[in-house]
Amino acid sequence: MKAIYILIIIVLCCQLLFAEEAKTEILFPDHHLCLEASGKVVVKADKAVFSFTSTGYGATLRAAVTNAKARVSDLTKDLVAVGITNDSFSTSSFTTGKNLNAPLLSDKKDYSATLNTTVTLRDLTKLDEAILILTDKKAENLSNISYSLDDQSKIRQQAREIAFNRICEQRNTIVRILGVNVTDVLLIDEAPFDQLPWNTQQVYRSKGYENAYSNTVTSYDKSEPAMMSPDALGGIYTPDVTVETQVRVLYRVGLKQ
Repeated sequence: MKAIYILIIIVLCCQLLFAEEAKTEILFPDHHLCLEASGKVVVKADKAVFSFTSTGYGATLRAAVTNAKARVSDLTKDLVAVGITNDSFSTSSFTTGKNLNAPLLSDKKDYSATLNTTVTLRDLTKLDEAILILTDKKAENLSNISYSLDDQSKIRQQAREIAFNRICEQRNTIVRILGVNVTDVLLIDEAPFDQLPWNTQQVYRSKGYENAYSNTVTSYDKSEPAMMSPDALGGIYTPDVTVETQVRVLYRVGLKQ
């Protein structure tokens, strides 16, 4: 009987120990310093993407598709002639069907096929010439020019370094004025931030809007259309692209001895 009681006590002790381990652990001590900063770099876009459509007609779907492909080949041939490589073109959409506007007394245009071609330019000096060529050849629905960076990694690293330098400036100012001692780093975090264990209700705001910080933000000003510029190499104004990141560092602090 005594052995049974001892066994029950051991089981209860084990349950208590497991319950303690299951509790949410506060990862950081009370004496900490949490600093946040952002870094932003603004550079000119170096990649442009736009699209155009080509429609072919025929007595059969096959004939319509063949005519549409021939139209695309004719347009891209002139773009290749000015130095735009074949790998810059891709077919983004493809539709076929009955031609609802076909003449009543002719079956030569009973079917239609439309190819949407996307052009990705990494040499913006060729952008204005490409647009003029497609305009002269009456490409359909030539539109939707969007700008971006072909490789954000270097610019993102610059933004990150700016943010961490600001963190160090904040830390040094606080240490100098308040006379505290920063001993080591407890946490390094880059947006979107994880919730800190003691603050599950924290909401971050970015530029007045209630949305979570993102790791990098790329944007350009769409408020004004692209304009012809006689002085610019490409003939079209290239917009600025903004790459931004936010970082957070948590330090352990104490009073100086």
